[in-house]
Amino acid sequence: MKPAKKSTGAQRRKTVLAKKKSTKGWKTHKAKGRKLVEYGVENATSKAINKKNEAIVSSKAIGNGSRFFLSDIKETGKKEMDKQNRSQSKRENKRNAKNMDNRLKAQIEKLGLKKK
Repeated sequence: MKPAKKSTGAQRRKTVLAKKKSTKGWKTHKAKGRKLVEYGVENATSKAINKKNEAIVSSKAIGNGSRFFLSDIKETGKKEMDKQNRSQSKRENKRNAKNMDNRLKAQIEKLGLKKK
């Protein structure tokens, strides 16, 4: 017994689905128009986040004494570590300067050298 013949609509749907389905590469179709722009922005954002995270992780690893053979990662790690050290010392210097000012003012008041 032969299988029943498919209707022309069913055959057309099957060929359309076969055309849409790609056999190699990505299993999805590329976005077009407005979605392409949205995807580009989203993709750029995620790349920037990944780059920043990579720099932070490599700086932590270099700070712990790990050795890197990939020179670009080593370089970004060193730069990030230097940047973090600069920002930390800047914060500490600000904090210490305020404390020093207050202590010096208190000492001057105790000595009675404050000008009126």
